[in-house]
Amino acid sequence: MNLSGILVTAVPERCEEVAEALAALPGIEVHQKDPATGKIIVVQEAPTIKEEAVGARALQGIPGVIAVNMVYHYFAEDPMLDAFDASTAFAPPKIN
Repeated sequence: MNLSGILVTAVPERCEEVAEALAALPGIEVHQKDPATGKIIVVQEAPTIKEEAVGARALQGIPGVIAVNMVYHYFAEDPMLDAFDASTAFAPPKIN
């Protein structure tokens, strides 16, 4: 699980519109917005770092967004993955 605190800066006149578009994206939760400055604080949750990066790029593509800055990142590993051994899981079967 990956959690990111992200500061999105939008054109102030489009702050509400941008916040609505952000909230519609999967894994994104809008926590605070300041229409006077165009600043919007969001939290993004993604299962992998790759999906987190794809999600952050999606934020940049929203019309009215000026900048996207990750200010906090947290990740926790799945305990089930600790028991997974990739070196043997994908090894060819032994032939007797």
